[in-house]
Amino acid sequence: MKRRSVLLLLPLVSAAGCGSPGSAEPLPSISAVPDLGWPARSADLTSGFCFTLVRGIKPYALIERLGGDELERVEWHRVIGPGDGEAGARSRFFIAIGRVEDWSVIVEDNGSLGVTQEIVEPLSADGGEVVAYRGGGGRSGRLMVFRDGDLALDLDTSAPDRPSGSSPDEFRSDLLAAGLSGSTATAEPTAAALTFLAARTGVVLTAEQVEKMTYLLVTVPQV
Repeated sequence: MKRRSVLLLLPLVSAAGCGSPGSAEPLPSISAVPDLGWPARSADLTSGFCFTLVRGIKPYALIERLGGDELERVEWHRVIGPGDGEAGARSRFFIAIGRVEDWSVIVEDNGSLGVTQEIVEPLSADGGEVVAYRGGGGRSGRLMVFRDGDLALDLDTSAPDRPSGSSPDEFRSDLLAAGLSGSTATAEPTAAALTFLAARTGVVLTAEQVEKMTYLLVTVPQV
């Protein structure tokens, strides 16, 4: 799905759209609006979370690229059940890897592998792409887009008017459409960030979507 099309399909968090009189297409009902702010309200993710989407690399190949070790195949409640993420671990990341169409989805409970540039950037080499968001836990969020071995966008949600990376201007309209751009920080940026991820990848990370997936539980050495 084209990312522009997804932005049109996903209602903005900050504003409701209005249809023109006589429009042939009915407006979507409010019940059809995807709830993308759920991670910030999840009792199991109070310490924070990270979602990372990697295009074109399947889970087992991704484990090999990361130098990781597969532990077991698990359901969602085993991914976030303990609620302590990396607590007690000083040398390894604990991640879960699922799959949606052409994207491998890395989920972390209070982890930060997805926004560790030296680990993630190489995954986007040779025409690849990685989109990651780390948020929750009472901290500002961090949104990153890696493309073709380069950090194209790096956004701190506490400073939405100052995106960095090699091509920040390219993303300004999409950040604005998702509700992640402006002169003031977004009080709770989770829904806006996941809207941006959905527009970029076509993967809509609702609670229902992540709960129906199965995952490979993996440990990865920290850099």
